[in-house]
Amino acid sequence: MRAAAPTALALLALACAPSPRDPAPAPPPSPPAAAEAPPPPLCARRAAGTAPAPLDATHAGSGVALAELGGRTLAFVADEDDAALHTVDIDARAALARTPLAGRPAQVIVLGDGRVVASLRDRALLEVLEPVGPAAPLERRCLVPVASEPVGLAMTPDRATLLVASRWGHALTSLATADLRRTGELPLARDPSAVVASSDGRRAFVSHAVGGRISVVTLGEGGAPTGARELSTDGVERRAPRSTSKLAKPFPRSSSGPSRKVPFDFEDGTPFLMRRPTVNVDRRGSQGFALARAASGAVFAPIALVDPGPATGGGGYGSALVHTVIEHIAVVDAMGERADVPPVSAHLGLRGCRLPRAAAIEPGDEVLLVACLGHDEVIAYDARAQIPGKPPRPGSVRDRELFRARVGAGPTAIAVDGARRRAVVFSRFDGALTILPAARDPGPTAIGAVGKELAGELPVITLPRASRLDEQGAEGQRLFHAAGGRRVAFDGRACASCHPDGRDDALTWSTPEGPRQTPMLMGRLDGTAPYGWEGGKKDLASHFARTMSRLAGTGLGAKERDAIFAYLRGMDPPAEAAVLTAEERAALVAAPAGAAEAAAAEPAAAEPAAAAAGARAALAARGEEVFHASEAGCSSCHVGDELTTDGARHDVRSATRFETERSFETPSLRFVGRSAPYYHDGRYPTLLALVEGVDGSMGHTAHLSAGDRRALVAYLESL
Repeated sequence: MRAAAPTALALLALACAPSPRDPAPAPPPSPPAAAEAPPPPLCARRAAGTAPAPLDATHAGSGVALAELGGRTLAFVADEDDAALHTVDIDARAALARTPLAGRPAQVIVLGDGRVVASLRDRALLEVLEPVGPAAPLERRCLVPVASEPVGLAMTPDRATLLVASRWGHALTSLATADLRRTGELPLARDPSAVVASSDGRRAFVSHAVGGRISVVTLGEGGAPTGARELSTDGVERRAPRSTSKLAKPFPRSSSGPSRKVPFDFEDGTPFLMRRPTVNVDRRGSQGFALARAASGAVFAPIALVDPGPATGGGGYGSALVHTVIEHIAVVDAMGERADVPPVSAHLGLRGCRLPRAAAIEPGDEVLLVACLGHDEVIAYDARAQIPGKPPRPGSVRDRELFRARVGAGPTAIAVDGARRRAVVFSRFDGALTILPAARDPGPTAIGAVGKELAGELPVITLPRASRLDEQGAEGQRLFHAAGGRRVAFDGRACASCHPDGRDDALTWSTPEGPRQTPMLMGRLDGTAPYGWEGGKKDLASHFARTMSRLAGTGLGAKERDAIFAYLRGMDPPAEAAVLTAEERAALVAAPAGAAEAAAAEPAAAEPAAAAAGARAALAARGEEVFHASEAGCSSCHVGDELTTDGARHDVRSATRFETERSFETPSLRFVGRSAPYYHDGRYPTLLALVEGVDGSMGHTAHLSAGDRRALVAYLESL
């Protein structure tokens, strides 16, 4: 046995040895000279060379974003009416390129690495692009789904987080700028508009187009929003009782005491009263479309202060005794603890912005620039204003006005080049940019009818639009926003003063018939006759004429009226979620919650969102059953679909002692979930409060379970 062992080992060795007839074994493969690099992330920057450097020190978005590239100042302009992004050389005053977008952009911002992000308000998308050459159209990198109607954009100071305020979807979304993946989302009050991050990156300030509030949002890890508190922008007006006697002339100044000069109220300088003991009148904040952060950290919010009138009737909506809308600027301290809206006098703000739409601060001279839609001008203020927590400075907003500049029709965006102390203003209606100085001493000025105005012609750059509103719609757009004159209202209000973007202002106005809430116009003009809360007018033309009469305006012609109707009919509601083409799906960073792409890419993250969306849909389906059930009685008046009604008047026992009418026309429920408060007098702040408060007078809801009431609200919110 021992002798066989070596033999066996030898045989085994022979068996394993290669045969002379066998080919030699191939050498092991050598590693490749260089492994193939993985493709860059979908949203990453790809172009070689120098990237545009953003110029906005506060990292806030606007309709215009400035960047420097190769010693040239470029402007990226979000043109909503053209559904495009324009690249403009500000130094050469030349339009370089037009980039068609996947939707209508509201704002644009330049990320730290030079990529450009546009918020597509009609598509519930962000579009991320990259400049590949100063004179070439931008290249799309990706699309990012967000809440419905993204409007405001801002970055945190470290440029690591992008914040998106979605108006129709009433939410603030945070995304990592590196790959544009969502890191958080927080529901907010209705109509969030502009957003800016605090200088320490711990908070975000969000203005609301209606509702008179500013949300102060806490930002947690990765810039994700974790909670919010609301600050009111309502103010107090110190008003002297008006005399019913003949207009008085001002007394001359006295060398022995203070002047008894009469304050000047009207735009033409007409004095209207003697100085008398004042009374305090509460005013509601409105038109909160703009924010600007100063180097101190304070946030400036140009607003309109509205007096809707007393609940007892008269005043407000149709009164010829009160200037209903005055301009003011609320100031929020750096910590977001309070919004300072000091008492104001009516004559201080009448020549300011009734429709403020954009704001920016030149940091060197601390000049606050406000773009005034409807007036077609930019007003420059001293930003060294009274800031909460600091010693007050004497004077008023009016006293802090530095100068004014006339710009093209429809100014909706403004950006500041601090190094050169200039500003670039985009006028949407004209499709043009105006370049103006942004310094405390702007150069030659002239004293105009309302203050110090820049003298001479300002540089203007006209954008090469490929599409625009038709002639009638464009005329209606201008007329709808025309402020300061007296054709629509005696006090200079515009249609957009009560119906921003064709919607409602969330206010209840005092009228001779009683308190009346502002209705939404978008999507509700056709198929909803008769018109008015009392259903007194059977067609739009007669209802429009009644409105002009009530506002004591000098009136508009039939052609102008029809142009406004055409403009309103052209308004489409924002998409709840993007409906994507195959090409767009390929460029999508993450599919909307519940979609197959999201489940395949990130099943763990998609499943909870899909489950929540499914539960919400099931709840709304149950609410639809409740709505149409005979026991609830909702569909007996709200017949057909959500747009049409029975066209009849009903006494639902809702009239108060201030009412002259007892019956009201059945309103449309279309978009009812986005038009709080509710009822003809706005008495119910939420739909749930309405559902729980109208039993027996308008349908029957007391017998419903709490779950069915929530389901009914979910259905109404889906309309």
